[in-house]
Amino acid sequence: GGLALTPDLLGGADLSVSIREAPGKGFGAFATRPIGSHATVGDYTGELLSAARHKARYGGEREGWSDEDEAWLASRRARGVSATGDYVVRVHDDLFVDAEDPAVSSWCRFVNHDARPNLALKVLPKGVGGAPRVWLVAMHAVAEGEELCFDYGPDFWSEDDGVETRHGQRVEVS
Repeated sequence: GGLALTPDLLGGADLSVSIREAPGKGFGAFATRPIGSHATVGDYTGELLSAARHKARYGGEREGWSDEDEAWLASRRARGVSATGDYVVRVHDDLFVDAEDPAVSSWCRFVNHDARPNLALKVLPKGVGGAPRVWLVAMHAVAEGEELCFDYGPDFWSEDDGVETRHGQRVEVS
């Protein structure tokens, strides 16, 4: 079994991916058919945050919180959605994509970390129509049944996590 997926920017849930238990990680995304090298796998979508909003919401203190932030937290709590900041990707210094809320994010939020990833995270601060785009691309051919992973990079982990990050596959496109 899998979870219901929200559509990505390419027009629908990707039928080549299933979301299921990933041993030791919670849920993960798995290929349900072979995926070719350099294929776009999905768009990492979510709420767009400025650096100030990101820091206010996830910086550990509620200093600088607005009524909008209070309503945001109340909405998440009412729906059982966490507010950890663990699903945030930096697009540039003043723009972040927060995919923690499944109501506004794609299935790509379930792609886990691996220091030897099969996906690369690509970032385009101004894509089609001027909107930012964050997406995942296969670094090499991916076999059916293989878990889809990218290297979250050293900025995601604290020293206490003891997680290996060798590649830092965040690739900025200009």
